[in-house]
Amino acid sequence: MFKIFSLETIEGDHPSLAELRARLETMGYELIAHRRDQEVVEEIKSSQPDLILLDPTLPEHQGFKMCETLKNDPDTENIPVIFIHTRPSGNGMLLKSFESGATDFVSIEAGEVEVLARLQAAIRNKQAASQAVSMAQQLNKMNTELYERNLQVEKELYVTRQLQQSLLPPILKEEGSPTDAPLEEGVQGSFSKCHYKDEKLRISGVYLPCDALGGDIYDVIKFPNGTVGVAIADVSGHGVPAGFITAIFKSSFYRITHNHSEPGDILYHLNNELADIVKTGEYVTAVYGRIQPDEADPDKLCMDYTGAGHPYPLYYKASENRVIRLKENGTPLVWIKNMEYPMGRIPLEPGDQVLMFTDGISEMRNLQGELYGEEALEALFLKLVQENSGQILDDLIQVLSDFTEGHPLEDDLSVVLIEAR
Repeated sequence: MFKIFSLETIEGDHPSLAELRARLETMGYELIAHRRDQEVVEEIKSSQPDLILLDPTLPEHQGFKMCETLKNDPDTENIPVIFIHTRPSGNGMLLKSFESGATDFVSIEAGEVEVLARLQAAIRNKQAASQAVSMAQQLNKMNTELYERNLQVEKELYVTRQLQQSLLPPILKEEGSPTDAPLEEGVQGSFSKCHYKDEKLRISGVYLPCDALGGDIYDVIKFPNGTVGVAIADVSGHGVPAGFITAIFKSSFYRITHNHSEPGDILYHLNNELADIVKTGEYVTAVYGRIQPDEADPDKLCMDYTGAGHPYPLYYKASENRVIRLKENGTPLVWIKNMEYPMGRIPLEPGDQVLMFTDGISEMRNLQGELYGEEALEALFLKLVQENSGQILDDLIQVLSDFTEGHPLEDDLSVVLIEAR
């Protein structure tokens, strides 16, 4: 039921106005009638009518003053006010009515149909405005809640990303002492981070996720017997699921590598364990190599390696000045249990280098949508090794950045470089 507030004059209503009130009541409107000598504004505030009817001919221009007062009060400013004049009036009164803030100005002599139509139009407009305000308030509330929720998610993602960064191997300072510093605290101006270094070997890496959480991971482990394990892996997909699986991979990989030594055995057991855990459709590609003294000549190094559906590592053989793809590979982890993973072995003589990478590098695109490709990466690796700049990974990232011309990463990017010295 709509409420209409109508102010009576001391002398009584105009007959037509009284008839109008009676007609409105029969139509179901609730009429609130008050005389001008009462506390009208306070009564309007408390009753909150849908429409206010005033007579502009009230003594001492009381109708105009009251309208101005109502429109300047936040509790009543949105209630429509219609002046219904019961005496002849000129344009001056019409102008003054609208200047005081009235919604409409109508003569009682216009007839019942017109007067009722204009009253109902004012009520409908007020109702629509109220609904719009209510919807805006609800929308603002929802936006505030969404903002607060997004802020909380961002905080949680930041913490989770820091935890994921901690899954990477420790970084070595320039003087060679290990540190648990975050990845961002590596050498100033350098993408690559050194994770292992001795008189015969240096291992460094780069990790650049495309989302807040990435699906790439690599690891470098020095075992008690002096051998060194190097792994790189790529979980299908992005975001939280991929990030969660990288944590599972790290935990399982670390434990299995301390119970088994052969790379093929390690991926065999890792595959079975991940297949029992990961039931979400994701899979993992990986390469694992174990660097150790050569059995025939303990003063030299060799690397046993295997892969699980991963891009082939690139092996630069210094004595032949060429790059070879290490193609020993099996199916991705998680796909099929009890899979055998073939192994290969290469010598690591001074000057030899091995580049392990995820497909985020070879599948990078430029602004024209062209893929960088593994052949281009192989040629770039050979060129950088031959230039002997001493910062191969940083130069590689710079070339790739120039190729993409600022195009955002579509996939996580990880690369590990093994250098024999």
